[in-house]
Amino acid sequence: MIKMLFAVATIGLFAVASSQAMAVEKTTIGNARIVVRTVTGTLESDLRQIQLRDDIYHNEIIETGDDSATEFVFLDETKLALGPNSRMVLDLFVFDPASDTGSFIMSATVGVFRFVSGKIPKMSYEIRTPTAVIGIRGTILSFIVIRGDTEDKPAKVNITIEEGVAEITSCSGEQVSLSRPGASITVSMNSDGICAMSTPPVAQATEFTRMLAALDIERQ
Repeated sequence: MIKMLFAVATIGLFAVASSQAMAVEKTTIGNARIVVRTVTGTLESDLRQIQLRDDIYHNEIIETGDDSATEFVFLDETKLALGPNSRMVLDLFVFDPASDTGSFIMSATVGVFRFVSGKIPKMSYEIRTPTAVIGIRGTILSFIVIRGDTEDKPAKVNITIEEGVAEITSCSGEQVSLSRPGASITVSMNSDGICAMSTPPVAQATEFTRMLAALDIERQ
């Protein structure tokens, strides 16, 4: 009887610990200010449809469908918009409003994005893409991630600065800063893992300009 009670108590403790762990994982870091059509969030294999004003969470995978878009505002007033067929994960968000300190790390897998930095210290932002890492230094920028599904179509990211400074590190370790409004670079990687960066920065290519039009989303 004692052994049975001990086993039941142990199971109960594991259940409480598991519940507490899930509670820690589901940490609110912002909310959805704009939602157009299909926007989903996946956290610990739990898939949900994101609605207007819904909270978003640390480690959540965000995806948009065809003709869909969204904009999130984080607790430090950082803003992030996603266009159609975009996918990202919120790797890390820490913010102390008393001291305006924290960290912001996200990974963008595919799609169209526009980013506006908030109150977190500028050196503490990091945007990861398949071919480059973007460091934010007080910035408004857009970036487009193309997955590169075939040998003839390399993976690439195009980054265009609107305001401030962005520091780009390519998959080969090459670095460049964007500071002139409208300056744009593209970092690509072919199927052999060979990385190339279009330097010096130039005006944004027409193909990316067309894709950015998808961020002209209807405000609800």
